[in-house]
Amino acid sequence: MWNKRHKTILALGADIKNRFLLTNGGLLHFGPDIGDLSEAENFELFKREVRKAVKNIKPDIIACDLHPNYFSSLFAKECSLQLKAHSLEPIQHHHAHVASVMQEHNLKGQVLGVSFDGTGYGQDGNSWGGEFLLVDRSGFKRLAHLKYRMMPGGDKVTREPWRMALSILGKKAVSFMCEVDRKDKQTILFMMAKNINSPLTSSAGRLFDAAAALLGVCVYASYEAEGPIKLEAMCDKKVEGYYKFSVFKKGSNLVIDTDEMFSGMLKDLKKGKNKRLIATRFHNSMAEIVVGMVKKLSRSFGIKDIALSGGVFQNNFLKNKVVAGINDSGMKVFTNIQTPVNDLNISLGQYYVSCCSGKS
Repeated sequence: MWNKRHKTILALGADIKNRFLLTNGGLLHFGPDIGDLSEAENFELFKREVRKAVKNIKPDIIACDLHPNYFSSLFAKECSLQLKAHSLEPIQHHHAHVASVMQEHNLKGQVLGVSFDGTGYGQDGNSWGGEFLLVDRSGFKRLAHLKYRMMPGGDKVTREPWRMALSILGKKAVSFMCEVDRKDKQTILFMMAKNINSPLTSSAGRLFDAAAALLGVCVYASYEAEGPIKLEAMCDKKVEGYYKFSVFKKGSNLVIDTDEMFSGMLKDLKKGKNKRLIATRFHNSMAEIVVGMVKKLSRSFGIKDIALSGGVFQNNFLKNKVVAGINDSGMKVFTNIQTPVNDLNISLGQYYVSCCSGKS
């Protein structure tokens, strides 16, 4: 066995908001913020920068995302062979998010991690993004997650958020989002009924997309996270109350079902209630989900350290409510302060997990 903390680690990060990390003599060196690797120019820049970084420093370990088809993961395999690395270690995306917080705050015991974002490849092959994880230096266990939803058209839902509203509410949402042709809505309903190109996701980010589309704030997105950004801007701190949701057990996991929440939003829309009120109560509901689940899991596992990470927590209205609710319950909340809360922290988390894993 050898001590990984004395070895050189190359952590390649994620494909969106990419930033790699290389250790040298115990020091961590971040590469540049490269952006989305699906853009050819960015991917070429990424490869050039990595090759330049490892020109005089041979990594013993190469860490990458668990997604087998990520550009960064495929390049990791190539690098591992070319550089004759000791090991290639794929690391689950949301595990890395939580681990980045543990690295920043030097958390050594068990942590309850809440990782809410747009997407990350899960151990079951589905897209994750609404995760409650038990994390320690030996690994992680998924304890709870948001209910799986279909993404009709796959990644196209990020550009056409109305698809997620239809995914959640079905026929009940057809009379809303008038910008969308009724035939297109019927096509999406057919796709879901026949399970045609409709992968599953537990993403919290997709719920924000659906809410924004339902309220008519962002039916078609022209830039990343347009719907969630506009939805947050509608929030009013004076508005109280939240929509109901339910929790059920499936296998070893608790699952949070937001069907009732979206039905409540739809009822308020039909009653002509102020959209700012509905948007705020949606945020209050999401905060209640996080705080309520953290309290429940904290009692069950006796853990007081809570780590928040993932792009959804760039939403300050949500984050502030969550932090206040958890702090009031006597737990300690930690989040990213040295790195952004989004995917720019993934390489740091990958580094932490690689250091702690027991492989040799």
